[in-house]
Amino acid sequence: DGSTDYHFAGVVNQLTELYETGHYARDLAALIRDLPCPACGGERVRAEARVVRLRGKTIKEITDLTLREALEFFTGLELTEGEQEIVGEVMREIRTRLRFLCDLGLDYLTLSRPAPTLSGGEAQRIRLASQIGSGLTGVLYVLDEPTIGLHPRDTQRLLTALKHLRDLGNTVIVVEHDAETIRNADFILDFGPGAGINGGRIVAQGSPAEVARQGHSLTGQYLSGRKSIPLPRRRRAGNGLSLVVRGARHHNLKNIDVRFPLGTFICVTGVSGSGKSSLVNEVLYRALANELHRARYSPGQHEGLEGVEYIDKVIAIDQSPIGTTPRSDPATYVGVFDEIRALYAMLPESRARGYTPARFSFNRPGGRCEACWGYGYRKIEMHFLADVWVKCEVCNGARYNQETLQIKYRDQSIADVLNMTVAEAREHFAEIPRVRRILQTLADVGLDYLRLGQSAPTLSGGEAQRVKLAKELSRPSTGQTLYLLDEPTTGLHFEDVKRLLEVLNRLVDAGNTVVCIEHNLEVIKTADYIIDLGPEGGEEGGYVVAAGPPEEVAACEESHTGRILREYLPPNRGEPVVIVREASTPYPVKPLSRAERWHKLHLAFAQERDALWTGEDLQAFIDLVREVAPEVSAPNWEHPEYVELRVEGVKRWWCRIKTTHPIYFRVMLRAGRNPFGEGELRQRLGLQPWLALEPPVECRTPRVAVKRRPEGWEVWLHLWSRREFDTAALREVIREMVEGFKTPSM
Repeated sequence: DGSTDYHFAGVVNQLTELYETGHYARDLAALIRDLPCPACGGERVRAEARVVRLRGKTIKEITDLTLREALEFFTGLELTEGEQEIVGEVMREIRTRLRFLCDLGLDYLTLSRPAPTLSGGEAQRIRLASQIGSGLTGVLYVLDEPTIGLHPRDTQRLLTALKHLRDLGNTVIVVEHDAETIRNADFILDFGPGAGINGGRIVAQGSPAEVARQGHSLTGQYLSGRKSIPLPRRRRAGNGLSLVVRGARHHNLKNIDVRFPLGTFICVTGVSGSGKSSLVNEVLYRALANELHRARYSPGQHEGLEGVEYIDKVIAIDQSPIGTTPRSDPATYVGVFDEIRALYAMLPESRARGYTPARFSFNRPGGRCEACWGYGYRKIEMHFLADVWVKCEVCNGARYNQETLQIKYRDQSIADVLNMTVAEAREHFAEIPRVRRILQTLADVGLDYLRLGQSAPTLSGGEAQRVKLAKELSRPSTGQTLYLLDEPTTGLHFEDVKRLLEVLNRLVDAGNTVVCIEHNLEVIKTADYIIDLGPEGGEEGGYVVAAGPPEEVAACEESHTGRILREYLPPNRGEPVVIVREASTPYPVKPLSRAERWHKLHLAFAQERDALWTGEDLQAFIDLVREVAPEVSAPNWEHPEYVELRVEGVKRWWCRIKTTHPIYFRVMLRAGRNPFGEGELRQRLGLQPWLALEPPVECRTPRVAVKRRPEGWEVWLHLWSRREFDTAALREVIREMVEGFKTPSM
């Protein structure tokens, strides 16, 4: 009968194959959960091994103990003379290693904790404990910021361990910014005087006291107290609104209610393992992302959130890389390279040759060097050795072909621009407002030394986080955004921390809320509000020990953070002067539906891009229409691509506002007869061409279009800012379109 048999592998098998091969792995990850193995119940070993017990405990029960509990168990274990001969040496090794781990402040971890869930600081301290336990001498140890993720209370434990390594006859080199660690060093090498091309020289060396006396050393100035991060004169009280997490019980959180006052700078503090990341990253962020952005995360266990209607978006800024390939770079990530490519495409020589912005992309054929595919370097496979990257002999590392490099702006080609630092590029493009504004945000977060085309994998975690922060700063702010940062001071010098605080406070001053998980007391002392979790790590943590301004937390005897914080708050400072500010939001404070947020926050875009128009512009147009034509009903936000307006008493829609394009929102107005010609309407409304805007916009869509439809006529307007559409002419057109819609089709 001509039929063909087809073997269907099954939906699950096909999805598994797509996930394992890397295709759609990110999309499918949200659908995957880790569940205990049904055969072993999560114990990982065979049935024979599960029945073996040591003093009544199986190997699963022992590995589920925290390191402190495991040390107590093995220390209190009494062995017979025969058992001592067999396992005596093993027992001594177990006790020694457990003791080292506890001494480094890791006593809250369980032995079965999966390695991928460890923070960088925890993993580094575990490796350090293994080295201490080895008892080697004559070894050079190099540690990169071992205090990451470590509460100041536990810093002394770490320093004791490092000094023990030194006293065994080893040399310990530590790359560090923590003041307490620097003061305990035997010898300091201070590099500078600046960063990037402005650094690379030793500006001071010697003991901490000797470096502190050297005035040309920034580190020395902070060590001596000649420079410091100042306390704020006032602490913000917020805008009177709060976001509240109810019944958080994820991991070790003890069914707690936590209040985040909006419009403030909040620090979440506590010893390692107290539940900070569980609360902020796994409960608060995931739940908000699901609610506001239609994400599909699995949030940590909690009862619910209150006050979600008072914020319009949540942004988590972590230290994960901004890209994993050499093609990724800061300029592309923050979006400034799109503006620069558009500028080069608008130059007279480019237009004469018919070049578009795509010509100046090193990711697309046409303008890039095809010998290296736009990398600037070529990978040489060495078979049994590591692959080697060598500079492309065709373009000499420029990434582009010769025809593209002939196009220059102020005597600089597109390749020259990628080789500029942020500071150099900011000066070079000083007359291009949109480019200058984005570059200024990179400079504001202390990255003026970074090259625009620097490969993303070469950026440190701190640099990657600040690039992400700069990207958010360059976007239009609604004043109702919640920013979440996890230890943003990682990798930052005292001076960099000072600049970072200026940027974060600028966000808060605009009405936003910033929440930082932080151990740096210089940052904590400047916060408006502190949420201190603890009192200890692991099962002894997960409670809110103290909450309030730094002065209140410092007065709490149960708070480890508070006791140390007192040293950073002068006793004669007195009560802080609190700014009491009324709630100020761009829209009236009212519960916004998920569908309304979808359109106003540009979630309808096919891909993440910065928008020229804002949710405020969209709302302003709708308000204008309903003011001009009271018979127009309230908007329907439910469709994912457009907002719909209807005329009361008429079943058909009258206006649709399509929100799927980043440059404009398309207004489609209906009329039974055609009241306008395109040319007449364009002239009447006075909408400027895209290239005539300041700065110019690369867009081929006409500003005005009139279309014939079976049921009548449609007028299409492509708008982007209320500055151009809040005019008497547009009001008249809207009124005429409403009247024309009521008139039968002719």
